[in-house]
Amino acid sequence: MKSYTKYTFIISSMFLASCVNQNIKIASNIMPTTNACAKLKLLKTAYHDDFTQLKEIKVGGRVSNIWKAKYQLFGENCQVFSWGEKKHTYSCSLIAPDEETAQRYYQGAKRVTQECLGEKWTLEEHDRVHDDGMKTSFTNYDNKSSEKLTFSTHLVPTSGLFSTTWAIFYYVGNISQPRK
Repeated sequence: MKSYTKYTFIISSMFLASCVNQNIKIASNIMPTTNACAKLKLLKTAYHDDFTQLKEIKVGGRVSNIWKAKYQLFGENCQVFSWGEKKHTYSCSLIAPDEETAQRYYQGAKRVTQECLGEKWTLEEHDRVHDDGMKTSFTNYDNKSSEKLTFSTHLVPTSGLFSTTWAIFYYVGNISQPRK
């Protein structure tokens, strides 16, 4: 019986080591970078695979599926949402303590996205419909409609009981998904 336990332990250890090895190989292929343009490139690539590489833990949801993201490529609290077949969105948010800080984050995200994506991407900026915030979207209209990818940044006031804070949201997904 002693040798049976020993062999079971060895086999289990080898199996576990191979799983860990595989996860390290996968992670090394998609590890986030500090370079903003490389992050945008990674998100463009991940979009065409339904962000599968970035999904970690399925959180669930009534109307959509939600996964915590493995990496916080922009902001904090990043997640992947699924709105049905082939409609996935990568989303991150960041809370700013005041409007001035939020504006800096928003303008910075807009500037970096524009610099990294290049001239083929159309910038559209307008007021948000349901609040006093702003929205900037970048879309490459040269792509087929099934591949329409939009990068968007939202500046959103969030009123609390005693003060107003500001949130910045960063979305990467299909243009046909909910826009506001």
